[in-house]
Amino acid sequence: MWILFSDATLHALVNDPEVENRLQTVKGWFYVLMTGALVFWLTRVLSASLETENRERQRAEAELREALEGAEQASRAKTEFLATMSHEFRTPLNAILGFSDILRAQYMGPLGSPKYTEYVNDIYQSGAIMLALVNDILDIAEIEAGKRPIHRIEIALKPLADICLKSFQPQAEEKAITLTLDIADDALRLYADQICAIQIMSNLVANAIKYTAKGGAVTLSAAPAPDGGTTLTVRDNGIGIPPDKLPTIAEPFSQVVANPHHARDGKGLGLGIVKSLVDAHGGELDIDSAVDIGTTVTVHFPPPLESLKN
Repeated sequence: MWILFSDATLHALVNDPEVENRLQTVKGWFYVLMTGALVFWLTRVLSASLETENRERQRAEAELREALEGAEQASRAKTEFLATMSHEFRTPLNAILGFSDILRAQYMGPLGSPKYTEYVNDIYQSGAIMLALVNDILDIAEIEAGKRPIHRIEIALKPLADICLKSFQPQAEEKAITLTLDIADDALRLYADQICAIQIMSNLVANAIKYTAKGGAVTLSAAPAPDGGTTLTVRDNGIGIPPDKLPTIAEPFSQVVANPHHARDGKGLGLGIVKSLVDAHGGELDIDSAVDIGTTVTVHFPPPLESLKN
């Protein structure tokens, strides 16, 4: 009787050199001539070995599934908690901002010492920063928890992008940064949730201005994609991102400063929000960057479902 085994399998099961009768070797395989009794014994050994291996594999898979389920449950609990805490987080901050704004305006009369005015301004500015941070965290939590509805509509992109860019003109002028809108096609359409589209553009432009030095340039451009979707790009000539930081730069609270002398504004949530919103649209986010040269962030919005069906 002739049976085909690999070298590795046979040597793992049978270590007795008298059992092996190598007749011909071809690419790691060889034939062995055996009696019926030996075949029966070897079959039982092989079956037991495979059964043990199968049990170990099933146990490892079960442990992996359990670990993944535990991690997913913890992640869901975190996002659901944050998503439902919107009112509790925002209410006291709005009170702080409201009352400090009243004091700043001195509606009830002068505050007296100029120091009091300075302190009230500090309270208001700190509260505004905290509220913006809370809003960003809640945005990410709501998106991840599926509590942020996405209503896709057809949007005229150029007017929307123009409004977005103009809203950042004061910040850009403070740093003498040139803002440019580059959309050649006035009729270019974007199929997306309009509020989300504004938020994506705003976060990308804000990030670009933040990490671009005085006298730099930021460009917002858009063009049709080959698949019928739309590509949105924000390009700057700022500090750039080190290659080892690129894989995690879009994760929440991830922040990169290539030069330690650059200021570190914010908490690194802008790209995290963009990534979550792009994922919710079924789109793609691509980041290309080089230190001291600049960063290009490209967002691809998929085409309408109707065009995909056609």
